[in-house]
Amino acid sequence: MDHHTAQIVMLVAVLAVLAVVSLAFAVSGRRGASAESAGWQGPGGAGRETLAAAGALPVAAFAALACGLLAAHAAVADDLPSCLRRVAEQAPRDILLAVRPGDEELLARLVYAEARSTGFADDPRVARGIAWGAMNRVRLAEVSASARRRYGSGVAGVIFQPQQFNPAVSRRSPFAADFLCPQDAAAWRLAVAAAGMALRGHGNPLLDTAWERRHGLSLVVNFYYPHSPQARAPLAPWEDSAGLRFIGEPESVDLPPAARVRFYRLDRPPADLDPAARGPSPPADGGR
Repeated sequence: MDHHTAQIVMLVAVLAVLAVVSLAFAVSGRRGASAESAGWQGPGGAGRETLAAAGALPVAAFAALACGLLAAHAAVADDLPSCLRRVAEQAPRDILLAVRPGDEELLARLVYAEARSTGFADDPRVARGIAWGAMNRVRLAEVSASARRRYGSGVAGVIFQPQQFNPAVSRRSPFAADFLCPQDAAAWRLAVAAAGMALRGHGNPLLDTAWERRHGLSLVVNFYYPHSPQARAPLAPWEDSAGLRFIGEPESVDLPPAARVRFYRLDRPPADLDPAARGPSPPADGGR
């Protein structure tokens, strides 16, 4: 039994007790009323009936309130995925692959954990940017053997590619627990929405250069979180490396500001794109 189920069971038990107490008060009140109508009411009978009726009302109201809270809690718990626990030094990858979640849940788990690591888990733009960045890798790997070797193949392959997304591959990442057991329902809903949008592939805000628009492929495949507790510096270690270029302040309102997530574009597309995906080479400036 996971922690969400346990909490629901406990609330159901509390509600059952309240319902029984409320029913007992109501029955007591009815018996008093019956006795009075039959002429059997003894000394203090009216007072007892009044007390029973007065006691039944707040108990019934409290039971109704508890019922509403239970329904709300159950709805929130239903929003969250299964909470998975590690045994000893199990890698997050091994745990997730054992239960074989679908691509949307797997991507949403990654988005949720990565967004929390940015320090801005409540920003839907952060969730969308992470989801699109991960799916850019997936789609580029579909048409390039070198990209597949670098980023992995398919959603699971990209997410669990070694030395890439720490919450999904590191036993020591402080955010591996978020990847395995999302607990913030609001942030989880943002992650699910972002994952679904990126999987559908329509309206990619990181599809920006002339080459990208012509091919329907984004070369924005790296991102960095300046405010993450895991960040060692305000800028990424690869900030001035050959082959990657910081895209600057995003123009799309669907993306977070660079102060929250810094996005990086490949300087040029992979040289081994499949013929069906290959188009004219972009100019040296990336076609901007």
